[in-house]
Amino acid sequence: MITINKKNFVKETLSSLHFQTLIEILIAIAGFFVMVHAIDVGSFLVFSGGALAFLFGGYLYQSKITQARIWRSGLTGQKKVEETLSSLDDRYTLINNLSLPFKNCDIDHVLIGPKGIFLLETKHYKGEVSCIGDRWEYQKIGRNGGIYRGYISNPSRQLKRNIWELKTYLDKRSRKMLHQSSFPYWIQGVVVFTNDDVVVRTKDETVLIVTLNQLLDFIKNYKNEILQPKDVSNIVKMFKEL
Repeated sequence: MITINKKNFVKETLSSLHFQTLIEILIAIAGFFVMVHAIDVGSFLVFSGGALAFLFGGYLYQSKITQARIWRSGLTGQKKVEETLSSLDDRYTLINNLSLPFKNCDIDHVLIGPKGIFLLETKHYKGEVSCIGDRWEYQKIGRNGGIYRGYISNPSRQLKRNIWELKTYLDKRSRKMLHQSSFPYWIQGVVVFTNDDVVVRTKDETVLIVTLNQLLDFIKNYKNEILQPKDVSNIVKMFKEL
């Protein structure tokens, strides 16, 4: 399999969060030293200001650590998908972290090959995920053994929006590169759950949902559309220019 890595929004976000946590640690440390100094000089006002900086820096630090943990989990999921698909031959091209010009749209993976075009949205949740129609719920076991509901974005809507944005953009490019009024190929969206400790329950779902250990067989056995080598080459060329 040929792999093309585009600009990695997840890695950039993690790098930014790490820098922000450093700033917030410095704020908390500065607040602590201001508090110590205020005790020496006997200034309640200065002590209050230092305490505020110390608490505010600590709060922001904890918030950024939580955000970084979520983004790091997403990056783990993306790497697992790439590892799983790596056994495909070079008729397939995997494009990672695709973004569209002037669009708030970050696509985890697009796989292009003889079996078609697949837009993959990865989720690395741990616990029990349920999807009924377009409604999603998520619950997991906390550190103390309690079961609680976790936050989950709506993967169905996210996947559909990304497909629509990508198809709209490719329609415009097709007039120039393929000499057709619209992009003539089907884009198959798939939500992929990558954590080994996830249980996915679905009913009347409106998008295709697979776990990581189902992904490779799903691709190999997909029968909706067969692309010729020339088609694959043209499509990959379009995506390279994004």
